[in-house]
Amino acid sequence: MYAYVIEKWNHTGFRRYFANMSWMFAGRIFVMAIAFFVNIYMARYLGPENYGLLNYTFSFVGLFGFLASLGIENVLSREIIKDHSRKDEIIGTAFFLKFGGSVLAFIVMVLAAWFSTDDIVLIGLISLYSLIYIFSAFGVIDTYFQSQVLSKYPTIIMIAGGVVSALLKVVIMIAGGGLIWLVGVYTLEGLLSMLGLLYFFFKKGHTFKAWRFDPRIAISILKDSLPLMLSGVAVTVYMDIDQIIVKHMLGNESAGVYAVAVKLSEVWYFIPGVIAGALFPAIVNAKKVGQELYEARLKKLYFLMFWLPVGIAAATTVFAHYAVLFLFGQEFIGAVSSLRIYVWAGIATSLGFALSQYLVTENFTAISALTSVCGALINIVLNVILIPLYGIDGAAYATLISYVSATFSIVLFKKTRKHALFILKSLIPRF
Repeated sequence: MYAYVIEKWNHTGFRRYFANMSWMFAGRIFVMAIAFFVNIYMARYLGPENYGLLNYTFSFVGLFGFLASLGIENVLSREIIKDHSRKDEIIGTAFFLKFGGSVLAFIVMVLAAWFSTDDIVLIGLISLYSLIYIFSAFGVIDTYFQSQVLSKYPTIIMIAGGVVSALLKVVIMIAGGGLIWLVGVYTLEGLLSMLGLLYFFFKKGHTFKAWRFDPRIAISILKDSLPLMLSGVAVTVYMDIDQIIVKHMLGNESAGVYAVAVKLSEVWYFIPGVIAGALFPAIVNAKKVGQELYEARLKKLYFLMFWLPVGIAAATTVFAHYAVLFLFGQEFIGAVSSLRIYVWAGIATSLGFALSQYLVTENFTAISALTSVCGALINIVLNVILIPLYGIDGAAYATLISYVSATFSIVLFKKTRKHALFILKSLIPRF
């Protein structure tokens, strides 16, 4: 075992990917820890009703995020890895596509807010938070750094932005500020992220002057990313629609209580996201080397992405009551039962992160989109049926069932049916 560890550690590729993932993990854990405790303070400060309104704002705005992202992140990363010599044309084209999508998303979001509610405060919150779409176009720089295994730069930006954001939120709450001020800070995070990415991009010697819009690249990117954008729509729906339906069916207070269950269940979701994002270049490169290495890396990824959330879900189920009571107080104790249900959806979510790497690498983006659509439709139907029967627990059941359905619906497609069996075999421990 010692010899095996030393051999792996001395491998240049392993150390490169390990360092990249370490930066991402360290940064995410630090920022998430700060955000987690600030979020607890915020929930106690706002109370269930206003906390529900805040999370409704985030969920509502998130529904239109697909217009800003266009689903091109993974496609962009894949194309840069394949042909780095054309990075300026690829990044430039992706930027102009995303900027156009971001402006459209902002306009649509503001109009949707005006036509969906008469609540001026809610319209203001949604419009203010929608500004993050404008800043998100510069996320192509983040994608470039990720593709080059240079995660330390986005991580530094994330840490700096997270600290500034947390301090401002605490100051606002101490001063007795309201929801508008708090949402303004969330929007400011997007601006700070954009400025940080530009700083490091220029520091590394890159400029905008080299960026070019190539219609042929644009068509190619959009062709491959269109199914991923559709997938993004579906994923957003089945991740956020439950909170929106809870708010409309049961009111702001129930939405606030349910939001606590969601936050505690999803607080660790960054871990599989970081692992999948950091190892994506390794998966793509392994595919170029040979099938044996490619499958070996996928097996290890699936194994890790299954057993890690199993342990987290089991621990959460046992300590759910104590966690909610200690962290959020008696006002939110109704979140316990929903938390014990919702947290098990994390297993399917984690496997979904890994599966998406395979589907993008194999260019099965259409299948990725269809599996997400399947999950979204099931989620909406089950929420409408189960929430009136079981309250917020019904929303948690709908989430659990739809997440599992979305991940394993690959068995419905001939091209990926065998891969479903491959995943199941990868989950069996070998001693």
